Amino acid sequence: MASNINKKSKISENNSEPRRISQSITRKLSGMKELTTVHYKVILYLDGNGRGTQTEMSEHFGTTKQRINKICKELQSMDIIRVESTLGRNVFWELNPKPKFQIKGQIKLEDI
Repeated sequence: MASNINKKSKISENNSEPRRISQSITRKLSGMKELTTVHYKVILYLDGNGRGTQTEMSEHFGTTKQRINKICKELQSMDIIRVESTLGRNVFWELNPKPKFQIKGQIKLEDI
Protein backbone atom coordinates (compact mmCIF):
# COMPACT_ATOMS: atom_id res chain seq x y z
CA MET A 1 0.00 0.00 0.00
CA ALA A 2 2.87 2.37 0.79
CA SER A 3 4.25 1.87 -2.73
CA ASN A 4 0.94 3.13 -4.18
CA ILE A 5 1.18 6.26 -2.07
CA ASN A 6 4.75 6.84 -3.21
CA LYS A 7 3.74 6.44 -6.86
CA LYS A 8 0.91 8.93 -6.44
CA SER A 9 3.18 11.45 -4.75
CA LYS A 10 5.76 11.07 -7.54
CA ILE A 11 3.06 11.83 -10.09
CA SER A 12 2.01 14.99 -8.30
CA GLU A 13 5.65 16.04 -7.80
CA ASN A 14 6.34 15.74 -11.54
CA ASN A 15 3.39 17.95 -12.46
CA SER A 16 2.83 21.42 -11.18
CA GLU A 17 -0.89 21.23 -11.89
CA PRO A 18 -2.82 18.92 -14.20
CA ARG A 19 -4.62 20.41 -17.17
CA ARG A 20 -8.40 20.29 -17.12
CA ILE A 21 -10.63 19.54 -20.09
CA SER A 22 -12.83 22.47 -21.07
CA GLN A 23 -16.60 22.03 -21.30
CA SER A 24 -16.66 22.45 -25.08
CA ILE A 25 -14.06 19.69 -25.51
CA THR A 26 -15.99 17.46 -23.08
CA ARG A 27 -19.16 17.89 -25.15
CA LYS A 28 -17.33 16.97 -28.36
CA LEU A 29 -15.71 13.94 -26.72
CA SER A 30 -19.06 12.68 -25.43
CA GLY A 31 -20.44 12.67 -28.96
CA MET A 32 -17.60 10.63 -30.48
CA LYS A 33 -19.02 7.17 -31.18
CA GLU A 34 -15.62 5.65 -32.00
CA LEU A 35 -14.39 6.05 -28.39
CA THR A 36 -14.69 3.10 -26.02
CA THR A 37 -14.70 2.94 -22.24
CA VAL A 38 -10.93 2.43 -22.15
CA HIS A 39 -10.44 5.53 -24.32
CA TYR A 40 -12.44 7.57 -21.81
CA LYS A 41 -10.51 6.04 -18.90
CA VAL A 42 -7.21 7.14 -20.45
CA ILE A 43 -8.58 10.63 -21.11
CA LEU A 44 -9.86 10.98 -17.54
CA TYR A 45 -6.60 9.57 -16.12
CA LEU A 46 -4.56 12.14 -18.05
CA ASP A 47 -7.02 14.89 -17.12
CA GLY A 48 -6.62 14.08 -13.43
CA ASN A 49 -2.85 13.47 -13.40
CA GLY A 50 -1.66 15.83 -16.11
CA ARG A 51 0.51 13.16 -17.71
CA GLY A 52 1.24 9.47 -17.50
CA THR A 53 3.19 6.59 -18.97
CA GLN A 54 1.67 3.49 -20.50
CA THR A 55 3.07 1.43 -17.61
CA GLU A 56 1.40 3.67 -15.01
CA MET A 57 -1.91 3.52 -16.84
CA SER A 58 -1.79 -0.26 -17.41
CA GLU A 59 -1.13 -0.84 -13.69
CA HIS A 60 -3.87 1.60 -12.72
CA PHE A 61 -6.47 0.02 -15.05
CA GLY A 62 -5.34 -3.57 -14.53
CA THR A 63 -4.77 -4.20 -18.23
CA THR A 64 -1.79 -4.87 -20.49
CA LYS A 65 0.70 -2.30 -21.71
CA GLN A 66 -0.04 -3.44 -25.26
CA ARG A 67 -3.73 -2.54 -24.84
CA ILE A 68 -2.86 0.89 -23.43
CA ASN A 69 -0.35 1.42 -26.26
CA LYS A 70 -3.07 0.72 -28.83
CA ILE A 71 -5.49 3.09 -27.09
CA CYS A 72 -2.86 5.86 -26.81
CA LYS A 73 -1.96 5.52 -30.50
CA GLU A 74 -5.65 5.72 -31.46
CA LEU A 75 -6.18 8.80 -29.27
CA GLN A 76 -3.02 10.35 -30.72
CA SER A 77 -4.26 9.77 -34.28
CA MET A 78 -7.49 11.57 -33.28
CA ASP A 79 -5.35 14.44 -31.90
CA ILE A 80 -6.86 14.06 -28.41
CA ILE A 81 -3.59 13.23 -26.64
CA ARG A 82 0.05 13.82 -27.52
CA VAL A 83 3.52 12.83 -26.38
CA GLU A 84 4.68 15.29 -23.73
CA SER A 85 8.22 13.94 -23.37
CA THR A 86 10.32 10.82 -23.33
CA LEU A 87 12.72 9.77 -20.61
CA GLY A 88 14.73 6.72 -21.61
CA ARG A 89 12.15 4.22 -22.81
CA ASN A 90 9.29 5.93 -20.93
CA VAL A 91 6.90 7.95 -23.05
CA PHE A 92 4.87 10.51 -21.12
CA TRP A 93 1.44 11.22 -22.60
CA GLU A 94 -0.67 14.33 -21.97
CA LEU A 95 -3.97 15.71 -23.17
CA ASN A 96 -3.77 17.93 -26.20
CA PRO A 97 -5.02 21.34 -24.96
CA LYS A 98 -6.44 22.20 -28.41
CA PRO A 99 -7.58 19.01 -30.16
CA LYS A 100 -8.82 19.33 -33.75
CA PHE A 101 -11.47 16.54 -33.57
CA GLN A 102 -11.01 15.52 -37.17
CA ILE A 103 -11.27 11.80 -37.88
CA LYS A 104 -8.99 10.20 -40.50
CA GLY A 105 -10.56 10.51 -43.93
CA GLN A 106 -13.00 13.17 -42.79
CA ILE A 107 -13.20 16.27 -44.98
CA LYS A 108 -13.68 19.68 -43.42
CA LEU A 109 -16.19 21.97 -45.13
CA GLU A 110 -13.60 24.76 -45.05
CA ASP A 111 -11.29 22.65 -47.26
CA ILE A 112 -13.87 22.39 -50.08
